[in-house]
Amino acid sequence: MRKSRVAAWFLVAACFAGHAYAGLIGAGVTSQYYAYGGVYNGFGSPTSFVANGTVQDSFCTSSCPEGFNLTVSNTQIDYSLVGTGPWSASTTSLSSGGLFIANGNLLTFTGVTITGVTLDAASTVPGLTQSNITFNAGNIAIDWAGLSTGGQQVILDVTTTSTTSTPEPAVWITTLAGCAMIAARRLKRS
Repeated sequence: MRKSRVAAWFLVAACFAGHAYAGLIGAGVTSQYYAYGGVYNGFGSPTSFVANGTVQDSFCTSSCPEGFNLTVSNTQIDYSLVGTGPWSASTTSLSSGGLFIANGNLLTFTGVTITGVTLDAASTVPGLTQSNITFNAGNIAIDWAGLSTGGQQVILDVTTTSTTSTPEPAVWITTLAGCAMIAARRLKRS
């Protein structure tokens, strides 16, 4: 009887176990630029991809006075700025859902919930502060109107939780092991 109770507890624990981790790798990402009072379409905006830790978006890197290469890793977003800027001043282009952009970029995520975004100390854009970054559960907005560009880097540290209902492989293994133990115990009894 004791072994079957232990197996049942393993099964219950597996069913209610959380994910082993939650991060941005594997999340769906849409990158949309905003400037001059609204959505900016062109030169690589909008772009959609699944985050994999490599450069997956290049906005206006060869034909504009400012642009960026974007990398989304598991816990960071890295904008490597290019061009001879500075980023142009602009009227408000996005102000909704706690997000604000005059001239900047909006990242929209699927598959994760954003719980925190902070400006990493390794960021090198003069004048960029935490106040240039706004976020909500599914979006991160960065506003760099009037700031310098070219050779600088913006790194955002991001914390998330997973919104997917598919368990991690370790959860499946524990669940199957618990079921096997229960089945073996019942077969032994009969």
